[in-house]
Amino acid sequence: MSEIAYEIDRSFSRKHTYITIRKDGTILIRANRFITKKAIADFVESKRSWIEQKLSEMEKARQITDRHYHLLGALCPKEDKSDAEIKELYRKKAKEIIPPLIEHYTGKMQLYPTRISFRDNKTRWGSCSAKDALSFNIQLAKTPLAFIEYVVVHELAHIRHKNHSKAFWKLVEKHLPDYRKRQQLVKAQHYIL
Repeated sequence: MSEIAYEIDRSFSRKHTYITIRKDGTILIRANRFITKKAIADFVESKRSWIEQKLSEMEKARQITDRHYHLLGALCPKEDKSDAEIKELYRKKAKEIIPPLIEHYTGKMQLYPTRISFRDNKTRWGSCSAKDALSFNIQLAKTPLAFIEYVVVHELAHIRHKNHSKAFWKLVEKHLPDYRKRQQLVKAQHYIL
């Protein structure tokens, strides 16, 4: 059985041990400052099948991404499209799809953003600033329309609630009763940002 390589990040305030598998496939273990190396090694070994499964899923997603790109949840062959052309397609689609959804839901929710912008983010699908400016990741164009709609409602709800409190989720659920299913649409596909 091969050894699993990992880095350790220790903290005095951390109460539990966590595993993070980075996009490049490296593994980071976050642990309390006083946990022994042996205890960490035992923990990693106890999670071996989960780690191997996640690494395998990431590799399959990477191979698909090398030959294909996602557009609104569908897998499309890259053919002769460059990464820059695909990124521009995502920007165009995001700007085409998201503003009408915002317009639809601002009326229903009575929440109005001060500004809307589009970015190519590495980790977030969307954000809401303290001044109620909404930003959306152009990579949303990869995902199904139902997920894009969820992100729009989620960010609009942050205009009223700047956190993920019960009141926030209640507002999201009021406008998208199936929001939990919509969240899962992306988790199952392993979209690479």
